[in-house]
Amino acid sequence: MLATKPMPISIRASIGTLAKLGASRLKLSVEPTTAYLLTQGGCLGRCAFCPQWTNEGMLSHLKWPIINLEDAIRGQWRFKRICIQSTLKKYFWREVKEISSLFDVPVSISINPVSLDVLKELSKYSEMIGVGLDAMSPRIFKQVRKPSSWLSYMTYIRNALKVFGKNHVYVHLIAGMDEDPRDAIKLMIKIQELEASIALFSFTPVKGTPMERRSPPPLEYYRFLQIVRYFLSEGIPLKKIIRTDPDDYKEAFLTSGCPFCNRPFYNERPKGPIYNFPSKKLLEDMWEITRKEVRRSLEYIRLLS
Repeated sequence: MLATKPMPISIRASIGTLAKLGASRLKLSVEPTTAYLLTQGGCLGRCAFCPQWTNEGMLSHLKWPIINLEDAIRGQWRFKRICIQSTLKKYFWREVKEISSLFDVPVSISINPVSLDVLKELSKYSEMIGVGLDAMSPRIFKQVRKPSSWLSYMTYIRNALKVFGKNHVYVHLIAGMDEDPRDAIKLMIKIQELEASIALFSFTPVKGTPMERRSPPPLEYYRFLQIVRYFLSEGIPLKKIIRTDPDDYKEAFLTSGCPFCNRPFYNERPKGPIYNFPSKKLLEDMWEITRKEVRRSLEYIRLLS
């Protein structure tokens, strides 16, 4: 049941979420279908690509203002899903559990590694979980200073699958952080073999972070990884990529993630270039351009050999 006395706390929300809640005058060309919320208090992690430990009000290149949690609860029916993202801090999972319990629409959570027992507690109020592995290999994991260890994240993914089940665990991967493309493909195959799903992001440089001078990945490279992710998720052999018309896999270029997660312009600005299309309409409007990008992306087919 909807809580009548919500917790007397505040929370951060993406600027697009605020606009759909009516708390911002921002005009949206594409509305978020998921409400994106972020716990407060900064982050003890020091990930080189993330501004959370240097600027708490930012995530990716977007502002996340503070709102009353009660406003998010009242406006939850405007969305298909609630996504609660947590920073790394003391007792972070307890706060996520308490906030999750206040919503009636489907809830996804995205948190740092926790024990199997904690996962069971969290699953009482959320049906899906995001694992922010981010790095495409152990080398990149160390390079970008992810907290904990690569092995602990692999264990976490397996434990999350035990609790939440097949296709209810989304591993977040960021393309374009100097990974070896072959390592990226091998990791995506491994994640799919574990029966987890992949939410693919493109690296976005953010001012004030150690990686602010890095460039986003080449669009053709990202398009190819989108195609690989899509074929894996659909159970289609990767060798069929070269023989399949791009018109038959347009959905590969939509935002990947939990159901109804479209993250409008999280990795890009509306003027483009567009890495993840937040709506089918926008993809159709830009399909001729995107199709040319896909043709160029197929030069990466050699990576599958």
